[in-house]
Amino acid sequence: MPRITDNEDGSQTFAVNSRELKGLGEALGHTVRDVEKVLEVVDGPRFRDALSFVKSIVD
Repeated sequence: MPRITDNEDGSQTFAVNSRELKGLGEALGHTVRDVEKVLEVVDGPRFRDALSFVKSIVD
């Protein structure tokens, strides 16, 4: 189980063991393809045009 440790300086440390880290990596590996697709759409001209249109309505 991940642990959060309070440090003396007021900061916090987040710690996971290697098994937990591997599980996180596997979970991210499954979603990376979806994230890459989203980034491609966001970076595309259609999205930019739509965003420009929305901005023109709001401004």
